Amino acid sequence: MYVLIPINICMIISHKHKFIFIKTRKTAGSSIEKYLVDYLGPDDICTGSKRDGTPILNNEDLNGHLGWQWIKGLYPSEWNSYYKFAVDRNPWDKMVSIYYWYLHSKPHKVSEGFEHLIMNSKLDHWNDWSAYSDSNSPVIDQVLTYENLHDQFLDLPIPYNNELQTTFIKGGVRPGGTYQDQYTKEMQQRVRDQFSQMIDYFQYQF
Repeated sequence: MYVLIPINICMIISHKHKFIFIKTRKTAGSSIEKYLVDYLGPDDICTGSKRDGTPILNNEDLNGHLGWQWIKGLYPSEWNSYYKFAVDRNPWDKMVSIYYWYLHSKPHKVSEGFEHLIMNSKLDHWNDWSAYSDSNSPVIDQVLTYENLHDQFLDLPIPYNNELQTTFIKGGVRPGGTYQDQYTKEMQQRVRDQFSQMIDYFQYQF
């Protein structure tokens, strides 16, 4: 069945393997999407991305990231019965990754530097907590952590033969060093304040 997906949703719904993947930002989501499409059936849905080279299956080309409420509303039966998962990441590390990705692909957006991005931007734009959670906790079966992605992927009830390690498609734009080196105490605290729910839930430390 063809369904027009609302703008800002990135996801995969596999009727063949009975799972729903909600894509989040800077968490290897494009690489996971690119890996999973090889296992999808003819009726499965993938929002896809021309930029990332992932196909659009049974849906219009509407890129973006939104969340679980739209998916549940459009596919209530699948939502109630399929395995649902997403990935998230230490937000201090995530913001460094976002900065260097923009520096590589859209440098005009971060022309005033990393500190300006942290201290003057609406950081909730990059907070994906609401994509897979209600106000208190996740509403999906599992939220994998980027830091343990490969090990946790092995435990998912989906096809996986360790190939994901070779499919990262947005790497190589970030220099060496640790993310901690990029922060002042004030910057560190602002990220802590803006991502407090997911930091507390995953017990992330700076």
